[in-house]
Amino acid sequence: MKKNLRKYLVLFSMVSILSASYVPAMAETKAADAYNVKVESGYLALRSDPSFNADNELEALYTGDTFYVMYDEDATYVYGYSESGKRGYVNKNYLVEAYNIAKGIKADTRQGVSWLETDYFRMYLPADIDWNYEVVDNETISIYYAPAKENGYGGHVVTIKAYDWGDNEYADFPSWSIAGQNDEKKFIAIYPTDVQFDPNDFTQADEYRRLMEVAEGMDCKDEELAKDNPFEVVK
Repeated sequence: MKKNLRKYLVLFSMVSILSASYVPAMAETKAADAYNVKVESGYLALRSDPSFNADNELEALYTGDTFYVMYDEDATYVYGYSESGKRGYVNKNYLVEAYNIAKGIKADTRQGVSWLETDYFRMYLPADIDWNYEVVDNETISIYYAPAKENGYGGHVVTIKAYDWGDNEYADFPSWSIAGQNDEKKFIAIYPTDVQFDPNDFTQADEYRRLMEVAEGMDCKDEELAKDNPFEVVK
């Protein structure tokens, strides 16, 4: 986070001190930890009971599939659900911890500065605007303007999605930038291309525009924008 952006946010909050101040509410994340299936051959069985039995198989999980662990049943089996939504038990010896962009996620406002952070990044946004977030999947978090979403206008401001190095599928999106990067991932900011607020509501139009101005500064490759990049890679 560059010093001049911090100064901007602090100054902005002082100017807006007479207006209502919103603390973004903590959104719910999955009540489970994501793991990837890894088997040498065949498949990992999702079972209705924590025991090895051909009659209790519910679904076949293959290498690369994601399984969400809710709790350990015993020394061998864990309970959770698959990507299809089926719940049951699997042998945890065939699971490896998956990447989760929302690990440690929290949103807070202190001393006039508002931010969203996970174990991997921190993102600063105006403190006087009612924004919130949604965990879409293990690699994706969506930031939205709450009043517009509540009124049925979407409210989408920006999506932060983590991509492996070598994966450039984001290039197909019409509007995006590289918000930040580390040795493992590239964090791509994906922007909406349609109207996401009530155009007849002047307050929505102004607040959404100000959110977008900050979000569009998330570009570590653009030398000019990078000076005010509100996105920081933590690790």
